Amino acid sequence: MEKVLEIKDLEVSFKSDGKQLKVVNGISFDVHKGETLGIVGESGCGKSVTSLSIMRLLPSPPGKITGGSIHYQGENLLEKKERDMRKIRGNEISMIFQEPMTSLNPVFTIGKQLDEVLLLHNEITKKAARERSIDMLKLVGIPRAEQIYEAYPFELSGGMRQRVMIAMGLACQPKLLIADEPTTALDVTIQAQILHLMKDLKKKTDTAIMLITHDLGVIAEMCDRVIVMYAGEIVEETDVDTLFNNPKHPYTIGLLESIPKLGEKRDRLRSIPGQVPLAGTITQGCRFADRCSKAIPLCREEDPELLEVKKGHSCRCWLHADRSVTV
Repeated sequence: MEKVLEIKDLEVSFKSDGKQLKVVNGISFDVHKGETLGIVGESGCGKSVTSLSIMRLLPSPPGKITGGSIHYQGENLLEKKERDMRKIRGNEISMIFQEPMTSLNPVFTIGKQLDEVLLLHNEITKKAARERSIDMLKLVGIPRAEQIYEAYPFELSGGMRQRVMIAMGLACQPKLLIADEPTTALDVTIQAQILHLMKDLKKKTDTAIMLITHDLGVIAEMCDRVIVMYAGEIVEETDVDTLFNNPKHPYTIGLLESIPKLGEKRDRLRSIPGQVPLAGTITQGCRFADRCSKAIPLCREEDPELLEVKKGHSCRCWLHADRSVTV
């Protein structure tokens, strides 16, 4: 399959109290044309920082990309000048942010904001941009598209604003769409509509989607492959069926066990003890060791590598490394 995006050994640090704290630690992955890649993990594991790094939108200071490469169609985005990145953002790589109310400008109409994206990246007239914007609003299932075109963001519901953000993200038919928690704060009915819409649009446009979420239900519904992140590292990577049927990393297993199941009676839901460690606090050993029920002395001495346990399935855990490890 054709690679749209290739990330190699990406490292991101944030400056705090005079120290450089590494929040993303040498992650590598690819996104292929027409696929949906899910990135899942708890808050604070580095999912959103990774997406902002791809778009070159990290707040700097305090954030800084300190290592690695991000290749889009063979060219390293980290070597691009800002004016070149402006041509790529919204045109070839688009991003849907978590909260559409803070992403949309409250003093401009929906139509003005959609038109701006089209006029920036295409040599078209204002009339043609207006027609295209209204067509995009219709494409994402917004009723009365002509009236919504003239409306302001505060006049729309959360679900409608998120549809507008998707329309804006797809307006220039990007090759890669990054969706950062696109269904956060939406009720379950609207969530289902938004996910169905994204699947439908992917079929029509063959756009690659990088879907960032903490919701494993969304992962099951949407994704072809999944990356599980923990404390700035990739701990497991595989296809979606294998992740749910044969997970290997104790963290992934813990996430799956915390999901309530139909027909199963429990007094309490299972949970993973403890919290994601703060950036820079673990300098030795596996970052999950303190929360892992299967941890052995080696886990606290040395951080395991991300190793392939079978074709297409990688895991960062000493239990699955090529060593004789007894639990």
